Amino acid sequence: MECLVELDCDENSLFTILNDYENLPSYLPRQLKSVKILDENSDHSIIEIIIFFKTLIKKEFSQKIKIKNNIQKELSLEVLDGHAKNTKITISLTKKDGKKLVSIECNLKLSLKTAILHPIAKREYNSLVTGVFKKITSDAKKTEETC
Repeated sequence: MECLVELDCDENSLFTILNDYENLPSYLPRQLKSVKILDENSDHSIIEIIIFFKTLIKKEFSQKIKIKNNIQKELSLEVLDGHAKNTKITISLTKKDGKKLVSIECNLKLSLKTAILHPIAKREYNSLVTGVFKKITSDAKKTEETC
């Protein structure tokens, strides 16, 4: 699954918000209950997120995620455990038709127990990701204006 969102802010401001892990629940308040940093060093961070879904099942669960920061302004995420273990997400900058875009690619892997959610995730992916990134870029732009 891939989503492209036009970047309407400075890329440094965008990545500052994306790297403020503990503030990320403000962008998904109904689904993302909390983020806790478990390990952080110059190469990567490992965070634990608590997610609450209200789709077919109402359930709260945690996932550990490894986030690699690359020099080229790219984030690579890998889910380390749980129902989406081995899912990989890459957030990177790209250009198309002279516009700066944020590309969010997700290689979703679901356990057999949660595979029924795959069609829902696929259907909701673009609208959810677009909405979150539009809010993030809007906040990044506001931050730039106050500086």
